[in-house]
Amino acid sequence: MAAKLQIWKQALVHLEKATIVTLTDDVEARYVFDSAWAGAIEEAFNSGDWNFAKASAALSANGALTPAVGWTYAFDYPATWLRTVTVSNNPGFTTFHDYVDQGGNLHANTPALYLRFISDVNMADDKIASWPTMFWRYVALKLAFDTCGKLTSGDTLEEKLSKRMQRALMQAKNVDARNENNKIIEPGHWLRARRGGGGIGGSRNNGGTLVGGQIVFGEGDV
Repeated sequence: MAAKLQIWKQALVHLEKATIVTLTDDVEARYVFDSAWAGAIEEAFNSGDWNFAKASAALSANGALTPAVGWTYAFDYPATWLRTVTVSNNPGFTTFHDYVDQGGNLHANTPALYLRFISDVNMADDKIASWPTMFWRYVALKLAFDTCGKLTSGDTLEEKLSKRMQRALMQAKNVDARNENNKIIEPGHWLRARRGGGGIGGSRNNGGTLVGGQIVFGEGDV
């Protein structure tokens, strides 16, 4: 389990700077980290389909909203929504494409939608202990990279941090994917075209790849 102070200390290690003792130390790094923290965390949460940050909701159409042209119903996003993972017309989250995201709302021709999304609930400081190890280590590198220009004068270090950060992100995603048992990876447009172009709204396994308990590189780009 990590804490905010531990992440900040790790970021300072990456920056090759002196450590801090508390989150209120009167040093430049503390003030720079304070300013960069919220943005770095939001970007980190948006950078992957993190299992620990996922939530699901059943959405009912909001009659007070005007649906977009061509659609019958409009839906509000949950208050904790950061980014959509899956939208479906059933709680089994089978493949569904008959909707649109427009004007800050979802629009569809069905009166109910089911949304799986990245939630901001675990972004709070008192939820950091729930972050997986590989994720918080990636956050530390991201914080170091985002503040490198302010806290150091070396472009070489920034370049090194960028490479480390990308490796850490890939590691974190791959470890996180181990927890997604029986996940169906849908085939890409090229493969569907080679097979005859069908399969957008069909069965749950449209020739996709079943993934369970293993590391999958480039998972979202099959």
